[in-house]
Amino acid sequence: MKTLIIGSSGLIGRNLTSQLSEQGESVVCMDLDTNTTPNLDGVELIQGDVTNYDEVSQIINTHEPDRIVHLAYLVGRGALEDLSLSLHVNLLGVDNVFRASVESSVPRVVWASTLGVYSSLDYEDGLIVTEDSPRPYSPYTAFDTASYYSALKHMNEYQALLYASREDLDVCAIRPSTVFGPGRYTGYPWVGSFVEDAVAGKTTNVPMHPDSTFGLVYVDDVVDLFEKVTLAKKLNFDVYNTGGNLISLSEIAETVNTVLGGNFVPDPSREPTFQFNISNNRARDEFGYEILSFADAISRHAALLS
Repeated sequence: MKTLIIGSSGLIGRNLTSQLSEQGESVVCMDLDTNTTPNLDGVELIQGDVTNYDEVSQIINTHEPDRIVHLAYLVGRGALEDLSLSLHVNLLGVDNVFRASVESSVPRVVWASTLGVYSSLDYEDGLIVTEDSPRPYSPYTAFDTASYYSALKHMNEYQALLYASREDLDVCAIRPSTVFGPGRYTGYPWVGSFVEDAVAGKTTNVPMHPDSTFGLVYVDDVVDLFEKVTLAKKLNFDVYNTGGNLISLSEIAETVNTVLGGNFVPDPSREPTFQFNISNNRARDEFGYEILSFADAISRHAALLS
């Protein structure tokens, strides 16, 4: 089976490329800059711009993939730096992939949504959010907790639903929690550096209250779910949560400092903020999907740095 990964240079794309290649899959990678995509035997690298429909369509028509994994996106604060570019990449780019997939009769498209689509829910202690939980969105009521990135992902989910219902496109979303792992450089700065800091003997100062909670999932676990959904013969649902380790900043500090000998320091002067517990029971029941504990995940991360 042949898989086309669009946006192969990012954290998930790089690791998924290697994972699928190791499984013996035929992999084609498209990115505007392929320099950071693994250059592996049997993996074809193609430069392409997701905002250019003709390029996207030509690549899909030429390679005739059995699956497409769409990961090309401007994320986090990067989505705010150039609003026009974000709209072109994050909305038009997604539409280009869906539309070209329909016209080329691609059997399945898998794409990355986010836990941010739940961000406008009213927080309740003990609430467990599932794929069926409501996803209200209003920038007027949720500006402090939501983001431009999440707003665009909301629109992408509508795009996917429309293409699935009107064009009969087999399209599946994966909603990752906050991903960490070697080579994450975007999003929350501390998420991309706290393990490296600990290994290097540096202090990680985190601008969040120790009681604040955060849902973290290791990149290997996210890639595992993408692989399972991409290669499955049949899917029971059109969206799956990765889930994550919901953990307080004080618990993160204790684990990092104990397991890695680091110095992870939250900021007690900040107001506490809280994330939801995101259930991944759907993926667990269908695929036997499990994620690493936080301690095991940071240990695996640290081992790659030594």
